[in-house]
Amino acid sequence: MTLKNFKVLGILLLLLAVFAVGGKKVSAAVEDGDVQYTIGVVVYNQDSPEMNMFMNYYREYIQQGFPVKFYFSGSINSAEDEINFIRAMKLQGVSGIISFYGQDIQKIVEACDEEEMYYVLGSGSISDEDYDKVKTSPYFLGSVGPDAKADYEAGYNMADYFADADTSSYIVLTGGSSAGNYMHLQRTIGVLEGLAEKEGLTYSEDVEKLASSEKTTVVDAGKDDVSITICPGYMTDPKGINNLKHAFVDRNYDAVLCTFNVDEIMKTITSKEEEQGSNIKVGAVDCFSMENHDEINDNDSFGNPKIDYIAGKYASMGGPAFAILYNAMSGHPEANTDDADSNTVRLYQGFWSASDKDTFNELYGYTQDIYKNAYSCADLMKVIKAYSTDTTPDDLKALTEAYTVEDVQKRIEEN
Repeated sequence: MTLKNFKVLGILLLLLAVFAVGGKKVSAAVEDGDVQYTIGVVVYNQDSPEMNMFMNYYREYIQQGFPVKFYFSGSINSAEDEINFIRAMKLQGVSGIISFYGQDIQKIVEACDEEEMYYVLGSGSISDEDYDKVKTSPYFLGSVGPDAKADYEAGYNMADYFADADTSSYIVLTGGSSAGNYMHLQRTIGVLEGLAEKEGLTYSEDVEKLASSEKTTVVDAGKDDVSITICPGYMTDPKGINNLKHAFVDRNYDAVLCTFNVDEIMKTITSKEEEQGSNIKVGAVDCFSMENHDEINDNDSFGNPKIDYIAGKYASMGGPAFAILYNAMSGHPEANTDDADSNTVRLYQGFWSASDKDTFNELYGYTQDIYKNAYSCADLMKVIKAYSTDTTPDDLKALTEAYTVEDVQKRIEEN
């Protein structure tokens, strides 16, 4: 390509970099050069630390190693929003979609079938019932991400850690558990059952009923020296933040156990620490984001890290979904699955966890380093048939599900 053509292409791509879909801002990660495939990425909120974590991995890392360009959606709040984005991406010549939303999956897959666009869930799972409804679509490629068991275990293990940390007054932030968010519900059930086992508690109500409570609830746990407060709601919603503020007025706490991203309420927590005159230990089932990196490396007024425990996803967990999509876009769906009747796969990953800043920093580094990334471009090329002609679905499954710290360290040592 001549220099003149490069300049023309650059101008055209710049013009496409921002446009409106349903009144929402859409951004493109743009690089001059030979782009073979354009990919739309559905993010539920560009301000979310988790979404920024995945966006940066695709934009700053994957796009540098493959001949691809990414478009990122604005905030997506419904299946209709996602479908509108998918249809707009079709007009931009997008070859496939990686989604971090995927609600009402049957409607969305029907739209992808109409537009003849491949679609994969980038870090999530769907129920068996939903899967059965969409698995025969030629354009639905499946899902990669934690299953319900992983969410439950993340909550249970967090509770197990704090029960051994000289804490007895807990507030459990349940997020969307009462609003149908299945992963938040599983995490909350894990927290409550973990505390019950470690603290020797007996609840007077069913655990799932407690976990899905729509109102702030002080749990009858059967022991006078242990208290648990259930605080429901998203902290971006006025009702949720009001629940937290009222719970903080009512009593003091040793520990906050959060089933979602905790960075947005850190100021509220530190203010409560200063008001009660004692440290509050903070844990979250969240992600290894830049925001959490900054919080765990920053001390509160008592000289303790602002976050004591993190369990969650990490940026390059989005790599296998990209490989699945790339195989389909390049005409090699057989590299994903050897099922003659379906292009669909369901692959599972779990979480990392860290309970001190040194561990967090080490693990976070595995998601940021160009040469020692948890899922590097070289790793992904081994399961993409356009680069490795002898790759098999078993290779893809093995790489995807080798998500643990030990798995990653072994890959880095071997590369």
